Amino acid sequence: MRSPFRALLLVAAGVAVSACQTAAPQQQASIAPRATGLEGQWASVGGPVAYTATFAGGRFTSREAATGAILADGNYTKTGASAASIIYTSRSRNQQMSVNCNQMSADRLACVDANGNRFEFSRRA
Repeated sequence: MRSPFRALLLVAAGVAVSACQTAAPQQQASIAPRATGLEGQWASVGGPVAYTATFAGGRFTSREAATGAILADGNYTKTGASAASIIYTSRSRNQQMSVNCNQMSADRLACVDANGNRFEFSRRA
């Protein structure tokens, strides 16, 4: 009589052990890494016309925020760890311009043109 009881006990223990599986690890929501460096999209801060600027692979383009019309396009060159020089052509003036920019933080870019005019950008999410 002990033999069937032992067999039943072993089966019950086996079932109990198999029920104690660890839960599969939960996957964390994928969070996009925070953008760093100059690459990406930036929004103008202040000024008479709201516009965005895109820096991608050495190319620079600015567009009016309301219409998407291109305001300027050109090239940029990194001149330091957080600095860049931009040479672009203004579509409205059909004039080539030069700008130097310094990235003040991951989300802030301060620029000054050849005439000493200062303007800033904030990184778009």
